[in-house]
Amino acid sequence: MIRAAAIVYLVFLTLLLLTADPARLVGWDSRLLLQSLQPWAHLLGFLTMAVLALSARWPLPRWGVVLILALYAGMTEIVQGLLPPRVREWQDWLMDLAGIAIGTVLCWTAALLAGVISRSRRRARRPPVPSDQWEVLQKVMSRPAVDGQSWWG
Repeated sequence: MIRAAAIVYLVFLTLLLLTADPARLVGWDSRLLLQSLQPWAHLLGFLTMAVLALSARWPLPRWGVVLILALYAGMTEIVQGLLPPRVREWQDWLMDLAGIAIGTVLCWTAALLAGVISRSRRRARRPPVPSDQWEVLQKVMSRPAVDGQSWWG
């Protein structure tokens, strides 16, 4: 399910990045909203893409997913330079990389927290240690010896 969402979002992000007027594609008529989101659009777009891509558990290492996202961000900036109204900007690519980095840190932190939670749940499921040490000693000492006799005789 997450893989499908990642693929759909990748297609949507590609359309936004390679369209002459992304506001028209989204359907925003408010220039004020677009102007306020413009500086953060690349960062938020690639942060979302990184979280989806890293959560999808693709059959390659996590660093490979991050590398592919960074290359994808660079390629979209190169292609944007070929579209007439769009221009290539290093700042956009740096914002893309910042979004990928923040998304990676968020996923890494979530994975660490999930590991801590699952380890604590496993510890909680272990059988309790008997409080009476005499029971433990009796179990150990009552094991049959090699000749079949117990330690107690």
